[in-house]
Amino acid sequence: MSDLKNQYPHTPTGRVAARGDSMKTAILLIGFNRVDYFDQTLSSLEANKIAHDCDLHVYLDGGPNANQEELIARVEASSFVQPTLVARTENWGIGRHLIDARRTLFDQEGYDRVLLFEDDMVLAPSYVETVLKAMDWARAYNDIGTVMAFNINDHSADLQKQQLNQLVATNRHFWGYGMEKTVWDDIKPTLYAFEKKYLESVSYAHRAHRRIRWRLIRPMMKRTRESREGTPLIPSSLLTPPFSMWPLKSPTSQDAITALALWFKGYARITTRVPRATYVGREGFSFSPEVFEQMGFNRANALNVRDLTAPPTSFELATSDLDGQPLKPPRYE
Repeated sequence: MSDLKNQYPHTPTGRVAARGDSMKTAILLIGFNRVDYFDQTLSSLEANKIAHDCDLHVYLDGGPNANQEELIARVEASSFVQPTLVARTENWGIGRHLIDARRTLFDQEGYDRVLLFEDDMVLAPSYVETVLKAMDWARAYNDIGTVMAFNINDHSADLQKQQLNQLVATNRHFWGYGMEKTVWDDIKPTLYAFEKKYLESVSYAHRAHRRIRWRLIRPMMKRTRESREGTPLIPSSLLTPPFSMWPLKSPTSQDAITALALWFKGYARITTRVPRATYVGREGFSFSPEVFEQMGFNRANALNVRDLTAPPTSFELATSDLDGQPLKPPRYE
């Protein structure tokens, strides 16, 4: 494998406990060349006290445009004890980079759950603990594939203060999400097949978008969604397929295929109604300042995330908006 591990290999401890049981928990932080964004994300992660009870894994993509030396220096100067650092010697592209990182942490290292962060979020001091507690809470149900604590909420600050314990169904792009190994084991065949067929022999920027849409997304969206045994959290009235059966302009990223696989396997996704992070990625592989504002990230936070220092003490699923209409999420964004 064309990557290099740093001089701090360690035995994973997974020190975070849930329901009295030891859960091996990894935090995965990825980076490439955005040093300023990476520093903001890592600094806010350092301020999450419970994050230091997890194992931090930092994966840095490589290639001529990478800034690995600066990012490595920042990780080594952080307050995390013995982080595991993987620096690619070549440019893998975000698709292969993330699929391989999850394969390593789940399949090889045997983590029970992984929280994945890209290098463009400023987290509330309670972000990690909120996601972990929500994952523990959601384990009573059979249909939750991922849990996040980021959303776009246009309500006033006073109203959002009343919504801090609420979760909502989402098809939003993946930001700062947690996933358990049991879920990964269900969806990884789809991700590995996607990787092998569409990512291994071509740069990520030049992947075959049309073939992915019509030979992967459309056939899977036409198939009957698998049913799951047990009690679901999300009622059918709040379920929205992530893609149309005619995916003319559907995204073709590895995140999109993750959403596709989760849907097909009968999973839903949830996030906090009130965002516990600020998205700062105005510029990047898929973003520009214009897209940033068009998607509403400039108005996402009515509350100052730095003030959100404690997680909710309980959770509830919000099922309707202020007009009494079902809180049914739009398709994948």
